[in-house]
Amino acid sequence: MKKDRALKSVVLLQALCMIVLAVVVVTRVLSPPSATIPKRGEDPEDGNDPSQVEEKIAAKVGTEQITNEELEDQLIGQYGSSVLRTLMVRAAIRQETQALDLHVTAEEIDKELDVMMAGYEGKSHYYSSMKEQLGLTKEAIRTDTEYRLLLEKIAISPIVLTEAEVNAYIADNKDQFSSHTQIRLAWIVVNTKSDAEDLLHKLEAGEDFSLMAKTYSIDSDTADSGGDLGLLDLEDDYIDPKVLQAAKKLKIGESAGPITVENGQAVIRLLEERTTQELDEQSIYETAHKQLALMRANSLHDIEEELLAKYKATIIPR
Repeated sequence: MKKDRALKSVVLLQALCMIVLAVVVVTRVLSPPSATIPKRGEDPEDGNDPSQVEEKIAAKVGTEQITNEELEDQLIGQYGSSVLRTLMVRAAIRQETQALDLHVTAEEIDKELDVMMAGYEGKSHYYSSMKEQLGLTKEAIRTDTEYRLLLEKIAISPIVLTEAEVNAYIADNKDQFSSHTQIRLAWIVVNTKSDAEDLLHKLEAGEDFSLMAKTYSIDSDTADSGGDLGLLDLEDDYIDPKVLQAAKKLKIGESAGPITVENGQAVIRLLEERTTQELDEQSIYETAHKQLALMRANSLHDIEEELLAKYKATIIPR
């Protein structure tokens, strides 16, 4: 599975929350004052203040009008509790990190973003993907990352680990901290073996792989991107082992298939191969220490609940 799809499933709800919040702010503050209609059941000529009897229009559909108030009510009813909880959690995190004198540096945010970008062609591709898929700006991603890192620091602040425990964890997870090879694959998934064989013949004749994926692939997750699966570990649990085994035998630019996969028959192409840089000893130790501490700490969701209780978070009825 492409790494940005996995990330998408993790951050989609929070992204929606921030988008909804932005929409509500825009409809309340920035909407043009000229697009107004009388509120239902009220007469604009009855002497009342027009600002109290007129509603701003968000959209028109034929003879009907949708007001900003209707839009806000729908958004708040559907997403309001999630948005409000996110805002309350962030307020609690700010107060707790101030009390504990915890901080996140720009360098720490950059390092975390580098990890998140590992499955992408580069920073620009990552940010454009997040903007296209989730509506997240670069600034919103950095802010979200900063709060998550602060929450992790709060979670592990009471956890005490010995050097021996950390070294044992490193020894038990050597593969995680050593350099390893990643491959970037694209595929075209079709219904039958004969269809896949036809695609291979077309590729051998010089037809464009990306265009063929967009035209013929039945995998809706990757067809629009030319079949691109992103950067994958050779032991990626989300990809059919038969696909990875076939990919290991390819040189960059070569194709293979048909390969039987869950939804049909696949033709694959190796687009790129890279070896990750091995971390230095200090970085390995710091990473292992954090991972082990997070494993022993309460879950981040539980920490959020504890913070909301500690700072007496209260929802005021509208």
